[in-house]
Amino acid sequence: MNRPAMSCSTLVFDMDGLMVDSEPLWLKVEQDFARSRGGDWPEDLARACVGTGIAHTLEAMGRAYGFEVDVSRDAAIIVDSFVARVGELALKKGCAELLEAARVRGMPCAVASSSARRLVEATLDRFAIRSLFATLVTGDCVARHKPWPDVFLEASRRLGVGPPACVVLEDSVPGVTAARAAGMRAIAVPEREPERFSGLADAVVRDLHEATTLLGLERR
Repeated sequence: MNRPAMSCSTLVFDMDGLMVDSEPLWLKVEQDFARSRGGDWPEDLARACVGTGIAHTLEAMGRAYGFEVDVSRDAAIIVDSFVARVGELALKKGCAELLEAARVRGMPCAVASSSARRLVEATLDRFAIRSLFATLVTGDCVARHKPWPDVFLEASRRLGVGPPACVVLEDSVPGVTAARAAGMRAIAVPEREPERFSGLADAVVRDLHEATTLLGLERR
């Protein structure tokens, strides 16, 4: 990668699919839930809901299969199932190194996720990295989930910095859309189809190692 470093004072991280390889587990949990209601939740529909929050996923399931959705009750069931299986998760390539580089330089970091706080905390605790973040902004904290900018604006407010000082790391189109709507720069780290981010993200990289280099945080 040969491009100028992207300067920033603050990093804001998505969690699912960005820091942790959670998409396979989410698919299993959602499919188990759908089967319990008589549906068969295919991977393409699951992918279309990535980054938009559990409520949106449940509503999409209800429309697809015609079953009644109680978002509060059903989201709790899904969160319980996911939290019970966090031991199956793995950190994404380069995540630990990027977080350590930010820590060494005293760069404040935040998590801004559409997931429930209990789920976010359980996942971060699985890898003992919760203490590396100055604040956690989750789907419980805001009225609107991505692609609305609410989680990122709340992270900016809690960190005490303006949106232009923040660089967001995201793996989904709704997440990058939300970051740009918040007035923040965005680095996309997609698992597939990087062309979807052309003209949307400020930069697209293959993994968090590349993001570390782009941010000028690699070890010298």
